[in-house]
Amino acid sequence: MNRKQRIITSGVGILLCAFALAGCASAPLELSQQTWSYLKSSDERGGRGAPEAWNQAHAQYDSAWQIINTENTKWFFLRDYALAESLLIRASTSANRAIIVAKENRDRRREALAKQMTDLQDRLNVQREEADNHLARLQLRDDLTRAELKLSVAWTSQKMDSLELIEAAIEDARTAISSLEARLADDGVEDGRQPHLWKQWIQETVEWTKTGGNALVVLKAEHRAYLVKKGRILDMFPVELGYRSARGKLHSGDAATPEGQYRVTKKRETGSKYYKALMLDYPNAEDKVRYDKARRNGELPKWVRIGGDIEVHGEGGRGTDWTKGCVALANNDMDRVMSYMDVGDRVTIVRRAEGWPK
Repeated sequence: MNRKQRIITSGVGILLCAFALAGCASAPLELSQQTWSYLKSSDERGGRGAPEAWNQAHAQYDSAWQIINTENTKWFFLRDYALAESLLIRASTSANRAIIVAKENRDRRREALAKQMTDLQDRLNVQREEADNHLARLQLRDDLTRAELKLSVAWTSQKMDSLELIEAAIEDARTAISSLEARLADDGVEDGRQPHLWKQWIQETVEWTKTGGNALVVLKAEHRAYLVKKGRILDMFPVELGYRSARGKLHSGDAATPEGQYRVTKKRETGSKYYKALMLDYPNAEDKVRYDKARRNGELPKWVRIGGDIEVHGEGGRGTDWTKGCVALANNDMDRVMSYMDVGDRVTIVRRAEGWPK
């Protein structure tokens, strides 16, 4: 072999060695294992909560292994794992970013859930006050307790790691509170004109006392009675009503306290079953019209009658609606009412009165 051939042979050897050194790098298995551990850690630490970064990390890892598998089929001196290594590094970075973004997302969700909890608490506080003054407060007590319990569970659930469980608890509380709100809203107003009529009845009664006798104005929703003389309120008394007084009285046995403008027909200082009593002229003409209309419309069974014997009487102060349709006061309050009221005086009963007394 002459000098020229030796130089060529030597050059080819050097070139083959260069190819071998450049292309036979081993597959980045250790880097792959490290990246896989990052992906698992991302999964365990909630990385799925950032789906874009999480999916990108897994896609980069899968692409890296596709390249590794492809390179493994080549001659060792032609293999090149540089792109696979780059993808594995990028997959680790994406996995870490998924953890960070997921935590930020969870923090924002927790803040939003906490805001929902506060709003629900405010709604429940309003409902609790309304329920206390509602005609059907005893019937509402179970709904109120249920709503309070559900909300308490929701507050406790905020200590949980699972936002899904927290959201479920809040949704249960929201459902219970919405149900209570619906019950409170259904106050039995059959005619949109009724609130106007109630206000008109009170105004007429108060005006009448300026030139006539005295009056007792009963606000059923507030469970209060106001003693009025010469257009001025002299006193206020807590009252108890019929145990089904959410609506106006329609017939005998419905246990509802009637709503209307009534007069005292008899004053019982003695002989009343409930201490002392003022007999009222229920049913009056308006009550009879309402009853007859309900009968014609088929709203009442044929056997029911309109009823009567409605009184303002004593033996109240029990803290619950218990009468069969009468208005009950504590005995000492009844004494004061009896000292002012007489036969012919007015007793006006309404369900509620916005803006009265001022």
